[in-house]
Amino acid sequence: MVQPTAVPIEQLGAADIVRGVTDGAFSPVDVIEAALDRIGAIEGKVQAWSLLDADGARAQAAAVTADLAAGKAPGPLAGVPVGIKDEFHVRGMPTGMRGTGELPIEPEDATCVARLRAAGAIIMGKTHLPVQGRIPPTRNPWNLEHTAGGTSSGSGAAVGARMVPVAIGEQTAGSNMRPAAYCGVAGIKPSYGRISRFGCMPFAWSIDHVGIIGLSVADLALVLSVIAGPDPRDPTTLPDPAPQADLDAPSIRPPRIGVVRNFFLERSEPVMRDAVEDATSRLKEAGAAVGDLLLPDTFGLTWHLHRIIGGAEGSTYHAADHDERALPGSGGRVGSLLPASYYVQARRIRSWLRVALAEMFADVDVMAMPTAPGPAPRGQSTGDAVLLRPWSLLGFPTVTVPCGLSPEGLPLGLQLVGAPRADYGLLRVSLWCEQALGRLPAPRV
Repeated sequence: MVQPTAVPIEQLGAADIVRGVTDGAFSPVDVIEAALDRIGAIEGKVQAWSLLDADGARAQAAAVTADLAAGKAPGPLAGVPVGIKDEFHVRGMPTGMRGTGELPIEPEDATCVARLRAAGAIIMGKTHLPVQGRIPPTRNPWNLEHTAGGTSSGSGAAVGARMVPVAIGEQTAGSNMRPAAYCGVAGIKPSYGRISRFGCMPFAWSIDHVGIIGLSVADLALVLSVIAGPDPRDPTTLPDPAPQADLDAPSIRPPRIGVVRNFFLERSEPVMRDAVEDATSRLKEAGAAVGDLLLPDTFGLTWHLHRIIGGAEGSTYHAADHDERALPGSGGRVGSLLPASYYVQARRIRSWLRVALAEMFADVDVMAMPTAPGPAPRGQSTGDAVLLRPWSLLGFPTVTVPCGLSPEGLPLGLQLVGAPRADYGLLRVSLWCEQALGRLPAPRV
């Protein structure tokens, strides 16, 4: 029986759901029924799910509820419904990114999915992404005539529409952060190697990142604490243990924020530039030390390096797809024609840039800039990843938090970038900024 709560269950974040389940205010079964009711009411408009496993979700919720009734200690994500981008293997489900037609059923979970299950999360199903160059049917819950972004389209829309409090995405260029920003919620692209990519369909081995989209920064931290950490099945994972879930909000001091004045604002629309100015002014008023920051001229190479490295690696991964059905970002035939010397030199330059840029964090805690050039565009594109490619290339952790609405009522996102491997510190600063700027309400779908 659902007990009265100040906020409807479908509006609760992951941490609040775990608290309610642990305190006995409601059960995992109640949570999943509320989520399925919400999905049933609006999925026909938003179209976030490529595969919704209602029966499986109910069975998982019943099992977690039975464990709790038997006195078993609740997991850190007990009863939390989660969406999984259809690029990840989920046991018993096909992987939509493999293509169309009859697809094989996956025999095991991706590492991040397995860790979610072990923590008590409920896997609701798979969320839409582009497949073989075809844009998914997903719509932005803030305005159905606009894109939800991509390629983690369904994950962003599902969280933004309050179907689930968190979802798993992936980013090689801007595929996780952009949907989060467009749909008015928080997102993290952690440091490269922070989360295992085992069981995630690849694009480029030195750029791919598993990401998280959530209702709040606290939700990002909670999920990251569960799914991050070393994995012997992915030798690129960092040796560091997963960051802790508790961001210890009372101890966070007003941060030092460097507003990047070159490269990013000049690539943004006026409405986005105004939003960044307004947001950083509000952060300064709240106590942050806000100053201007200029990146070195050599930073401009990052866009070229992303094309070279991503093209070479993508074309290698997807050599069989070098036809009219080539995957977006796979490099295609052009990537396969890049000389090896170009690829090697591009990686060398990237390594040099990583060191040079990491040194800039001696003076600031985070760098701030727009997440996307503007609000979600109208139509069925996935939006512009231009402001996200550099940090995917370099592997620095980034978080997006809402920083307002455009005159048309579409969300705008502020991107915060942290030093390499400083994911926990970045999340703490992001929480402080989120509290100062405020979160957006649920959209009226």
